[in-house]
Amino acid sequence: MTIQDYFYSLEYEDDQFPSGGNYVANYKAFKDFMDQEIHPEIKTVTSRLNDEIYLNDHSTRHVEMVILKISQILEAPDIGFNYVSGYEYFLLLSAVQIHDAGHIINGRDGHAEAGKKFLEYYNGYSISSIERKIIMRIAAAHSGKHDPIGNLENSTLLSGLKVRPRLLASLLRLGDELADESSRASSYLLDLDKIPEYSRLFHVFSRCLDTYRADSQSGTIYMLFCVNKHYATEVFKKKNKDNSYEDVYLIDEIYTRSVKAFTECLYYNRFVPEKLRFRTINVTIEFLENNGEEYLDRISYRLEEKGYPQVITEDIFALAETQLLRNGNRLTGEYIKSILSV
Repeated sequence: MTIQDYFYSLEYEDDQFPSGGNYVANYKAFKDFMDQEIHPEIKTVTSRLNDEIYLNDHSTRHVEMVILKISQILEAPDIGFNYVSGYEYFLLLSAVQIHDAGHIINGRDGHAEAGKKFLEYYNGYSISSIERKIIMRIAAAHSGKHDPIGNLENSTLLSGLKVRPRLLASLLRLGDELADESSRASSYLLDLDKIPEYSRLFHVFSRCLDTYRADSQSGTIYMLFCVNKHYATEVFKKKNKDNSYEDVYLIDEIYTRSVKAFTECLYYNRFVPEKLRFRTINVTIEFLENNGEEYLDRISYRLEEKGYPQVITEDIFALAETQLLRNGNRLTGEYIKSILSV
């Protein structure tokens, strides 16, 4: 069972939703609209952003995978699917549906924020303005490094019921990170050598990622790669966000992406209860030919927090931000002296 199945089972549980609305029926109608009208177009657009970019899968199948990954996260001991209310699932699942839809409007840059257009476009979706705002903000927080989840409310009342935007956004963001297994790669086009040069690495990465699984029982995320010799020795072309280019081996990209996964875990852990946290990434790289023959010993490593904690900067004013400002001035010893000397 997934969280979506569980949500469907709550359709007639009056205490789970604001009175007067069938939120399960509303979500099903919106999901059908997205499946039929929007998700197929996302796949079309993301394959034609420009001559260099052919993104991996962002279709209905990706949405289903995100839902599955969130479901696995919530299988933690003493937590279960009922840790999230039916109304919160309505908000979360709606956000999952639109989280990548903005690719149609803004392309890859700014796609997270553009998803709100589809809430506005679908007039048959019975939803209030404040629900629309919360869903959009949860969806938009699935990407970005400017603390998008921390900028959400920890808890708020919506239609008289308690909802937890930070928790919901955290589940979506980590679920999206985990939904990058081999099914996202365009394997057939890879075999035909039809993937643009600067997108090839991302499809090969997904194709080789056999397992990307959150084990809530142990608080560990497992990554298992199966790499054949051709991909292990190929030099890939990678375009960076600053428009620079570099040559990259797949193994080095795996190292980089596993650190990203670990960073995403640390960020996610800030906003969820103890029993839902993941503290370890276990990575295994198997070097196998297509016939299963091993041509190199496996590589295994484990990422976890160690040692004394460090902060990015020791500048208290950078850490405390506006809390140590008064009338635009930093509350330094010198400034305190100046105002006391008046």
